[in-house]
Amino acid sequence: MSALSSAITQFVRDLLAPPGEICLTCGSKSRLTRDWPGICRRCAESIPWIGKPRCVYCGRACGCPDCLREDARQRSFLLNRSAVQYDDMMREWLAQYKYRGNERYARLLIRMLSRALTSMQKEMPLLLGKSDAPGLGEPWKPDLVTYVPVSTERLMERGFNQAEVLAEGIGRIHHLPVVPLLVRSEHTGKQSFKTRSERVESMKHAFDPDPEGMQILAHVGKRGRSIQSQGDAADRSETSGVLRVLIVDDIYTTGSTMNTCAGRIQEMAKYCTGAPAEVVSLTWARS
Repeated sequence: MSALSSAITQFVRDLLAPPGEICLTCGSKSRLTRDWPGICRRCAESIPWIGKPRCVYCGRACGCPDCLREDARQRSFLLNRSAVQYDDMMREWLAQYKYRGNERYARLLIRMLSRALTSMQKEMPLLLGKSDAPGLGEPWKPDLVTYVPVSTERLMERGFNQAEVLAEGIGRIHHLPVVPLLVRSEHTGKQSFKTRSERVESMKHAFDPDPEGMQILAHVGKRGRSIQSQGDAADRSETSGVLRVLIVDDIYTTGSTMNTCAGRIQEMAKYCTGAPAEVVSLTWARS
């Protein structure tokens, strides 16, 4: 077969190749990975995973000046864990999904976030002092999953809340109930354009309790039981006495948004259940 015939044959094969064989991120027609939906092996190998965080509090992969601040010691959430570092490639992936409406990225980001949650669940017993060695003790499991809400303006602009989609995906994979605990009471504008102090200030009054979430927590408080996705109650752990809440968002920058949300959840848990909340943050990327 001549070189021209081979080129023509390959061209025809490319035209007839199923859409699923085109890499979501680089556009190449390569064999896609089984673990990471929609992307080829080369792109999968370029993911900047955070395997071992340098900061045990915010999950950052490199040195962390934020957690050395005095106000960081008064945070309302226990810690944050993120799947990846927010580099240029991850910024483009998030932009494709969050701002350009490419819904095919949802499955990929959810699967990546699920991996981070699994790692965190194994790590938590050691961090909480409930195990003397890694790998021992029961994995940490939240009673419910919630998410950072967006304003009505942002919801109308994008058509969806990316954090809610991620949380729902985590709930399906890990068989956890997803509960809307908060609503956005103020439209604060894009946080990426603000300094740290401006972010902290703008977040102070940005969230209110969600009425549906309050009802669910009140029900939990009356019965002293955990929330089940199918509505059936099951006994809560009598040893901890706390409500374990996993709050999901797409990206962790300074932690001001997460801290405000966690603070409101703490207040809600105390009011509705009479018990404190153990709030843990899970984000797709750490800047």
